[in-house]
Amino acid sequence: MSIFVNSLAIFAQIFILSIFISLSGYVFRKLVINFNHLSKFEEDGLYGFIFIGFISLLLNFFIPLNTLHNSLFFVLITSIGVYFGFFNQNKKLIFNKSILISFIAFVLIIYSNVNRPDAWLYHLPYSSILNEHKIILGVANIHERFAHVSIFQYISSFFYNHIFLLYGILIPISLVASFFFVYVFKEFNENFLLKSKTIYSYLGFLILILSLYAFNRYSEYGNDAQSHLYYFFITLILLKYLLIKKSIDTLKELSVLSVFIFLMKPTFILVAIIPLFLLLYFNKKNKIIKSFSFFFSCVFFILWIIKNFLTTGCVIYPLTSTCFEKVSWKANNLEQNIIVNEAWSKGWPDQKKEKVLKKTEYIKNFNWIETWSKNHLLFIFEKILPVLIFLILNFLFFYFTKSLKKNIYEKNLLFLFIFNLCFLFLWFTKFPVYRLGISQVYICFILISYFIFIKNLNPIRLSSLYKYIKSFIYFAVIVVLLKNSIRILDNSNNQLMPNIYYGTNNKDRIEKIYNKEDIFTHYSTKDNDLCGYSKSPCTHIDRNFLVSDYLGYKIYSVQ
Repeated sequence: MSIFVNSLAIFAQIFILSIFISLSGYVFRKLVINFNHLSKFEEDGLYGFIFIGFISLLLNFFIPLNTLHNSLFFVLITSIGVYFGFFNQNKKLIFNKSILISFIAFVLIIYSNVNRPDAWLYHLPYSSILNEHKIILGVANIHERFAHVSIFQYISSFFYNHIFLLYGILIPISLVASFFFVYVFKEFNENFLLKSKTIYSYLGFLILILSLYAFNRYSEYGNDAQSHLYYFFITLILLKYLLIKKSIDTLKELSVLSVFIFLMKPTFILVAIIPLFLLLYFNKKNKIIKSFSFFFSCVFFILWIIKNFLTTGCVIYPLTSTCFEKVSWKANNLEQNIIVNEAWSKGWPDQKKEKVLKKTEYIKNFNWIETWSKNHLLFIFEKILPVLIFLILNFLFFYFTKSLKKNIYEKNLLFLFIFNLCFLFLWFTKFPVYRLGISQVYICFILISYFIFIKNLNPIRLSSLYKYIKSFIYFAVIVVLLKNSIRILDNSNNQLMPNIYYGTNNKDRIEKIYNKEDIFTHYSTKDNDLCGYSKSPCTHIDRNFLVSDYLGYKIYSVQ
């Protein structure tokens, strides 16, 4: 098949998938948020991932997410969307928006790599497990990284069906970014010239520019980019709630989103405080508590907790206080894994002293600061410097164009700033790696900018600058497209879609492993390479597993 025909086929798959995800979000918001919901293509797309995540998680308790099951539920959800009138809206609008979103996703994904090495280490091997098995008890014993999976492993695995085949595992992550970019631009474009919404719209502009800067490479997404994009998304919804209109539907959305972002990254559990805090000051608390959205959020959260318990022996991994010692499938070497992960995130391998501290000693009492500041901190500063310069230039531009006047700031944004500051402190003290703190750092900068000058922006004067600000967005998008175009040209001799296999798809590199009782337990690679998307369960770690069955469920423990 020629490159052109293959490219066209991939674009068609992305196009179909973008419509399906928006349809899923439309159905979700009809059923869970408000039955009178009218379609909002880009926004619905972001909620569509939540619906698919819930369905795939629930299904995997009982069946593997194989091509047959996935295809059946794909047709079922599409049928529900048709019944609820998704296609009754302007079809030309659906087509145009889907083309735009698909184009962005297509440019991001072609001739890219998966997030290395994590994708080959545990993202893709876990997706293979989901596609071939229903839930495996103690799967974290096969590889400790299987305890850190995101709900997006379930979402990606759901799209391995008869339409998309293995490309369905790769495409969804690129669509998260493209849906988000288009959504934020739409919010900016529709609200900027409305006096009461100009400040909100300008904050959205900043989030869009910083998102384009931070997330313009598919190969860097992994499990991190999605959580940061959804944190930006939650922040935008919260800004709309605080600055424009306090509505019950927005609180419902925030409660659902806070659970979803926790399922992407447990380190985002603090986000759950936001809807709880807002609920305390909401007059109609019973309407929220008795709503289906609240029930859905609780069920989704409980399902994930049960999944955690069955796969790791812990309610919330890796909190040791939530682990059950007497459970036979409890994750092996849990305490050591926690120490190793924290030590590496704080730069333990970078020590250059004569006496190298042990991991347990290194992470205590800020002993890590000196080493971390000479390595990770410099990298973080290098990454955030362009953002700081951009925000300073924004301030200078508005100052010299006399666009500032004395205004009273929105007090509720002080709460948001304090919350984000606490979130940032947690990141700094536990896992101070740039890729894990992108959204927290940038939201903090944006809120500081709000208190310094954005709150004093004159909406009337700001509206007169609309064309210039919009032109800057177009410029930023062109830069991102050019950057990806150069990458595409440089890698045009490689395969069109990211490689889901470590090396090549060579079945001979995978071998069956048996335990001491001569019972087959798992697959491994002959050359001790990473598994990638191979036969499952696969691990490169040499362990002797005990495998048993209970009611048709496999249970893995370590001898």
